[in-house]
Amino acid sequence: MAAAMPEAAADTAAAMRLERQLGGRPELAARFATARGRVRRALGATVEDVWALRVRALYEVNAGPAVLAALYELEARLLPGAEAETVFALWDNARVLCRHAGARAALAALAAVGSGLPHGGTGTGEAARLAALAGLAARAPDAVMPLLEVFDELARTLDPAGLAGWIGDGLALHPTDRRRRAAYFRLIDPLARLRLAERAGAVRYAPHEERLRRLTRALFGFEPQVHLVAEPALSRTRLAGGLLLMPARFDGLGGADAARFFEAAMLHAAAHRAFTPALFAPAGMKPVQRALVALLEDARVERLAVARFPGLGRLWRGFHTVPASPAQTIPSLFARLARGLADPAYEDGDGWIVKARDLFERAFAREPQRQGFVTEIARILGHDLGQLRIPFDGRSYRVEPAYRDDGLGLFDQDEADPSATERLELTVEAARLRQEERETAFPDPPPEPPETTSARPRPAPPADEPGEILALYPEWHPALRADQPDHVTVRLYPAVTVTAAALEDRLQASRSVGARIGALVRRARLGRPDRLRRRLDGEEIDLEAAQDALQALRAGVMPDPRIHALKRRQGRDVALLLLLDVSQSTADPVPGEGETVLSTAALSVALLGQALDGLGDPFAALAFASNGRSDVRITPVKRFAERWTEALPRLAALRPAYSTRLGAAIRHGAAVLAPQASHRRVLVVVTDGEPSDIDVEEEGYLAADARRAVVQARGEGLDVFCVALGPAADRAGAAVFGRRNTFGVSRVAELPQRLAGLYFQLTVR
Repeated sequence: MAAAMPEAAADTAAAMRLERQLGGRPELAARFATARGRVRRALGATVEDVWALRVRALYEVNAGPAVLAALYELEARLLPGAEAETVFALWDNARVLCRHAGARAALAALAAVGSGLPHGGTGTGEAARLAALAGLAARAPDAVMPLLEVFDELARTLDPAGLAGWIGDGLALHPTDRRRRAAYFRLIDPLARLRLAERAGAVRYAPHEERLRRLTRALFGFEPQVHLVAEPALSRTRLAGGLLLMPARFDGLGGADAARFFEAAMLHAAAHRAFTPALFAPAGMKPVQRALVALLEDARVERLAVARFPGLGRLWRGFHTVPASPAQTIPSLFARLARGLADPAYEDGDGWIVKARDLFERAFAREPQRQGFVTEIARILGHDLGQLRIPFDGRSYRVEPAYRDDGLGLFDQDEADPSATERLELTVEAARLRQEERETAFPDPPPEPPETTSARPRPAPPADEPGEILALYPEWHPALRADQPDHVTVRLYPAVTVTAAALEDRLQASRSVGARIGALVRRARLGRPDRLRRRLDGEEIDLEAAQDALQALRAGVMPDPRIHALKRRQGRDVALLLLLDVSQSTADPVPGEGETVLSTAALSVALLGQALDGLGDPFAALAFASNGRSDVRITPVKRFAERWTEALPRLAALRPAYSTRLGAAIRHGAAVLAPQASHRRVLVVVTDGEPSDIDVEEEGYLAADARRAVVQARGEGLDVFCVALGPAADRAGAAVFGRRNTFGVSRVAELPQRLAGLYFQLTVR
């Protein structure tokens, strides 16, 4: 954020004036004179005074000698490659940093920006990064030093525009809370790392999750449990207990390759779970031997998986692209060995690789299921590398190809050698998840084909399995003023059908209410308005008929007197979708009725559905609740193609539970309703409270997202309304849907008649 500076015309003797100011400080004066001569030679005498004005302005905000010296050093490395404007921007933004965050922060920012700057570079990127830091200093000076602690990582990950955007995200998220803001800019806040991955162009795993879950279950008999980890040190997937840790970002992964890449990574992890029955004991192993164990075990489990499913071989081999080479470095040798064990057609004449392939092939041919041969071969090969004096740097080593896990999850961390000074490790707490319970680190593999039996007991399935994923939806972040892509997972939870006798008895007892509702519904004018032309009487002139009559008069012929037109609705043409809130709050009793909010709402839906079903109007109903953003629960009560009688047992079975993530429910309801071919498509939300969920603390966050969802649905041509049960819900509903589109029902017992009245009001407009 460069501050505006006066140009040379404002002070044509700026350099001389500054020299006089520095007269009592010979060292500063000498440095200034040297820098001035360098600028004159590189940029020309015409900009000398403009430059001197910047220097003087920085000097006068008490920057101190160290800051001036740092800028002189930057200039010396940039000139003559940099443009004058770039040099001016460095001085301007250093002044902003000094003024708002202090000389210490400015000096640290210059050191961070200038580290690694080559001599003769243009400096445009560095100037842009310094501008981003100056902008932060102007708005939140307390955040500058926390950010500079992680600046190197940010600079490696983001271009200058991305850095400025990421800083803006942090300021929008935490405009007043200094503690949370500092956590964001130190990359301690998980959302900071997720925003970093998004700004860096991360290819998201979420859109592929449901397909891979089904694929893994079909091939291996179990579903993966994946956790995203936005940690820079996690560059490969990792097996951690019963989980697969997935990096939020993979370097070099393009969107076109994402489907195959995530499939390869998921099925590789599944092969480990199926064919690696125990963790390896790392005690006594050198780091290079542990890396070899992981590489050889990767090859062993993939070979076993390919024997069962040959197509996996084609999938995995597609990622082994390293060519044969005379290079004898660990990254080259290990990547080529991985390819040689995956691709029988690959040829590599290196003696160490030839020996490794031979040892593996002979051992695998004898005992493919015996995990122990991997350790034996790794010790031999590791010893050979030591004899060849080929160094191994465990801190920089990365498994190749990138779809394979990093290997650390294959070892029992509790038995690691505490005396080892060089270890392959990542400080991610989840990586040691439940390792004290060894049987859960690698859950039992799926059963073998029928002829093979297993004596090990199988764990019981969880009592509440997550539902099938229906869709991933964005969620609007009001502070960021941006959609968070694929942020919410909507899952299908089919209704547990029960006998509908009790609900049918209540319908029978409400016959008079049902009759009034039926009458209202039948009177509703639902059709597309058609224009009936050439009428003797009407609401408007039929211009075409009037023109024909005028021509007839001019020709001396008796004109046709039918020159009017009418607009009439000729048929019923509307589709209605009800979204029924079944969160825990709907278990509250209705005063004086002996019923709950949910049971009263269910009766209302039944009465309206019964009336609409008799007329054949397209009508559907969905129940919704939420248990965090990864589990927004949708229960179909009635689909458009079903008869109402099929829905009654599902409606009777609804039970209140969980929370109300309204925006996601509206987005899903809109996606269900939008394909309907009716002239008018109406979405009605029946709820008793404002949006809330267990994983959201920010006040107003979910309401803002719900408003965004309503606006988007209306943009698709849908009419969206709310039936708010209770005075609190009325206020909350108006904030989301608008006062004109919210119908408050202060006495829940009146809901059946009010719902039908609403339907009548909507359809006569």
